[in-house]
Amino acid sequence: MQQTSTKPIWAGVAGLLVILVAGALLINAYIQKERQRDLDDWSIRLGLIAETRVEAVEEWLDRQQRSLQELAGNASLRLYLWQLSQREETDPAAEPAQLTYLRNLVVASAERYGFTDNQQQAPLPANVPLRHASGLALLDLQQHLVVSTSGMPELGTALKHVINAALENGSISYSRLTPDSHDRVLLGIAVPVPMVPGAQSEDAHSGVILAVLNVEKQLYPLLRSGVPLTDSDESLLVQREGNQVVYLSPTRDGGVPTRKSLPLDRYQLAAAAAISQPGTFGRFRNYAGVEVLATSRPLRSVPWVLLQQVNAGPALQESNRHRRFLITAFSLLLFFIAATLVAAWRHGSSVRALHDADALRAKTLELQKQTELLHAVTDNAEAYVVLLDDQQRVLFANARLAGATGTEPQELVGNSLSAVIGPASVEPLADSMEELHRETVAQHCTCQMIIGGEEKTLQCSMVPVDRVGERFNATLLVLQDITELQRAQRKHASLLRKLVGTLMHVVDLHDPHSAHHSERMVEVANAIARELRLSETDRATLDMAANLANLGKIFVPHEVLTKTEPLTEAEQELVQRHVQFGVELLEELEFEGPVLDTIKQKQEHLDGSGYPHHLSGEQILLTARILAVANAFVALVSPRAYRGGLTPHAALDRLLKETGSKYDRHVVAALFHVAENRSDWSEWANEV
Repeated sequence: MQQTSTKPIWAGVAGLLVILVAGALLINAYIQKERQRDLDDWSIRLGLIAETRVEAVEEWLDRQQRSLQELAGNASLRLYLWQLSQREETDPAAEPAQLTYLRNLVVASAERYGFTDNQQQAPLPANVPLRHASGLALLDLQQHLVVSTSGMPELGTALKHVINAALENGSISYSRLTPDSHDRVLLGIAVPVPMVPGAQSEDAHSGVILAVLNVEKQLYPLLRSGVPLTDSDESLLVQREGNQVVYLSPTRDGGVPTRKSLPLDRYQLAAAAAISQPGTFGRFRNYAGVEVLATSRPLRSVPWVLLQQVNAGPALQESNRHRRFLITAFSLLLFFIAATLVAAWRHGSSVRALHDADALRAKTLELQKQTELLHAVTDNAEAYVVLLDDQQRVLFANARLAGATGTEPQELVGNSLSAVIGPASVEPLADSMEELHRETVAQHCTCQMIIGGEEKTLQCSMVPVDRVGERFNATLLVLQDITELQRAQRKHASLLRKLVGTLMHVVDLHDPHSAHHSERMVEVANAIARELRLSETDRATLDMAANLANLGKIFVPHEVLTKTEPLTEAEQELVQRHVQFGVELLEELEFEGPVLDTIKQKQEHLDGSGYPHHLSGEQILLTARILAVANAFVALVSPRAYRGGLTPHAALDRLLKETGSKYDRHVVAALFHVAENRSDWSEWANEV
């Protein structure tokens, strides 16, 4: 009889399971269809935007090309340029009429075609030439400048390369996008000037026209034209250089154009896919690792690819909302099915109820024993231990926490964590708690709390616990009191700082001609670090290294440091070894960060000509490259026993001549920007 009565129940269960499986398949198919429809729609929308902006960029490039070709075809320009090449110099003071005409023509053409820079610039010192970000120039076959607009940008490597390419190929050539010394991104366009018809010359051309354009003002705005699709809509120009993809335009994360690059083999990188397969649409990752929908289009005139992308989350928001709704509905259905199954099971299993109750009592007794064991283990621990449920209610607390709150452990059970230790103490844990529930991995943090009426510094560890009895998603919270440890660390840091100050004073007394060298080097190095936006850790390392960099000079005889005559070879070797002396003196001290390595490398040069290990390029730490520039600058502007101090501008000119060989170009450029606003540094040359 009992077996017969259960048959309808199991039949119903089977029917519900069939409905469940069929519903899951249908929902999944619908979700996939919705998602594909949205992807197809975004493929069309992003493609239209990309094509529109590619067309705008191509039209801009064509406009520049037509303007330069029109100028290159000017008959008077061709004739006068050829006449100047054939002219013999008679009176150097007299300017030929052809040159005057060509200058007026170039200036007028620059104004007409937009090859000028009307941007207001800050006043420069009299000895510093004014350089604009745009300009137009005419050069002869020997690449000598014939005429140019005022403030023509400096002809760097990239511009010289495009001039050579135009003369060799006999056609228009484009340079790579290149930042100048002020981080303005420039584009060079070179067009060869045809030879005058009938001229007795083997050369097909008489010169070349070079236009330099500020793409930040003329090109980049084209990438932001029109109405954006979403707030995350982004158009980027990218280019392949070796095994890297270079971002030629600004990125939303503040990346500097042409200086931001990523490897082509980076996982699912949208820019890499754009270069490898232009026109491909799909789901990728952007430069910041965020999932995006992206497509791309190549440019025909230049080796650039336009990447059009939008964050996948907002773009697929509608389909995600449909998916959540369906999943919620399906979950409710699952809940009702489960409830039906449970009800049916309970209805058919009433005989087992007593057995289950006995089992529950046994489990409760076992849990009680486990709790007693847990108390025996944790009550003697130095840390505060508490077990929380998913609502941050106390399931367990050890005796140390109960004693700090003036209660018994059993009295804390069931209370919220906020009620036990106070809302102000719970607040610092909020972010870590949220991260714990999101990632389900252990979290660690350090925070200030008031426990037992005392403010303490605690090391907090949060460990997820999948199940405690019938409770899920519990959290084990362990609070370790590190108040005394932090006090000891602060005392150590204070003592170290006092030691550094004492050592600096010793160095100043030993070498009176460089009495202020260390503190000035610290000031300059910190200013460069702020300009380059170094991390707090790197800035702390650089500050400590700058303070201690010249410590080894106390081992160099006083008469050598103050000698006014040229040093002998042995004396020079002794002075060079001051870095080694200082490192040996400091190697027993503990520093946070590579302080000793920074000091070791301060005399190294980018080309490997420095000492003591002849390191080069990226082998030298950035902090050491900054310290080297700061040390050289302070040495140049400070008077010595054998010479007077230079002005900051003269010192910067000296450093600029040695960038690329001795000093990092970016570091020197940062110092140049800083020095413009530091008039007080000029006084160092007159101080003793």
